[in-house]
Amino acid sequence: MADRVLLLGAAGTVGSQVALALLDAGYTLRCLSRSRGHRNLAAPADRGAEIVIGDMNDDAALAGALKDCKYFVHSAAPFPWSGLHLRQKRMMSEWIPQLRRHFALAKEAGIERAVFTSSLATIGLAPRGTPADETCAYDPRRTSGGNYYAVKAAMEAAVLEETAKGVPTVLVNPTGLVGEGSRNPALSAVCVFYQGLTAFMVDATMNFVDTRDVAKGHVLALQRGKPGERYILSGWNTTLREMAEKICKLAGRHRPIILPRALMYLGALGAEYWGLLTGGPGAVSLTAFYHLHYGQHYSCEKARKELGYEPATDLEAAIVRELAWHGVTR
Repeated sequence: MADRVLLLGAAGTVGSQVALALLDAGYTLRCLSRSRGHRNLAAPADRGAEIVIGDMNDDAALAGALKDCKYFVHSAAPFPWSGLHLRQKRMMSEWIPQLRRHFALAKEAGIERAVFTSSLATIGLAPRGTPADETCAYDPRRTSGGNYYAVKAAMEAAVLEETAKGVPTVLVNPTGLVGEGSRNPALSAVCVFYQGLTAFMVDATMNFVDTRDVAKGHVLALQRGKPGERYILSGWNTTLREMAEKICKLAGRHRPIILPRALMYLGALGAEYWGLLTGGPGAVSLTAFYHLHYGQHYSCEKARKELGYEPATDLEAAIVRELAWHGVTR
């Protein structure tokens, strides 16, 4: 069997860059995607990746895509953007069994090794002043806001359970992404700050990482990671204020005025309920608020030691690439 990898999520922000990193590393790549014609698929296709159009939740489509593959990289997952708990029970009842099924089919296909893209949301809160690492366990009593944290934690737990009885799987936990591949400029802090689209902001402790470094981290995890272990793929420990200042300096603009975080919470709550009435997402979500509220610094020392992961700490190049990706000019 050739060193062929099946990648899920190649049309996404992370998956699109993982696809290119796998090709750079010499793997034969197959991508299963529903997003026919998405521009994130163009570069991998141009470099010889096989693009299979299909739904990962269709057993026949996924089983067919897994055929003759040696490795499996799962970088596709639903994104519970709304922070209201109204749909959480349905999310759990649908998405977790689907995810388990993906890995069950991978086991049936004889996949030898896998990587799963998890989230920083599954890393628990560290003591104040200390960067969080993989030993920080998720505690729903401390990060109970919204759906994102609970759903991502349940997904990670399901994959770990499947790993124990099926395909040896390594988990990676990227932090805040900066770089090309993102699908929505309206959700990009880089684009918003650069264009001066907001006069106000809140501050938070954050970590940002270059999407290319995250992609390389996936390849290293596939090659060197220990199954059943998770690895934080982080980059620059900073604050949102410092990030905004960096972006605004590039744009020749003044940084937005910092407001109390409570005002963002009220605005996000109102936007969520307005979205329920109008049928569309609000301009600000509770999930975005909780990302800032639970923000902290992260350590990638485990990934450095065990994987050889070396991220950039100056993200100016990644900022410029993200702006170019969205065609943003001053």
